[in-house]
Amino acid sequence: MKDDVKCIIRSGLLLAVAIVFQTIGRNIPSINQFIVGPVINAILLIATFMCGIWWGVAIGVLTPWTAWILGQLPQPMGPFIPFIALGNALYVVAFGVLRHYKKWGKISGYLLGSVLKYLFLYISALKLIYLFKINLPSKVASKLAVMMGIPQLITALVGGAIALILIEMLKKRNIKLEE
Repeated sequence: MKDDVKCIIRSGLLLAVAIVFQTIGRNIPSINQFIVGPVINAILLIATFMCGIWWGVAIGVLTPWTAWILGQLPQPMGPFIPFIALGNALYVVAFGVLRHYKKWGKISGYLLGSVLKYLFLYISALKLIYLFKINLPSKVASKLAVMMGIPQLITALVGGAIALILIEMLKKRNIKLEE
């Protein structure tokens, strides 16, 4: 099977897993951010590791839209979707660029990606929405600032750790991951 077809299949399956977890998160709000968030972040890094940066970015752009469509992301936060997609892209690109560098490349990539994603989302929630004149009710804007703060750093770090563990487990079983 050609590599492009493998990546389409792998990415489609990973996106399907993301959608399943988003659906579960919508139906069980208490696990929403701290279970769904790490799973999505793990999926982004696994897709990047298996198929490359562009496939990880594609899933990272699609997942905020699917979360919004499914109702996992509250409807009033729809205007913030492009910021979430860009935050996911930063996370994926940092990991994807650094993953091949020596022994610590994957770890440093995921750590740098986590910090970049957190900083971008937090600054976006505090400043950029006003700079771009995105009209959000004040109650939604304050909730957004909390959601895009430290919880984003935590979910990115936990999701990245999960991804690295799963990648190493699959490699030990001689499952070819890297293209």
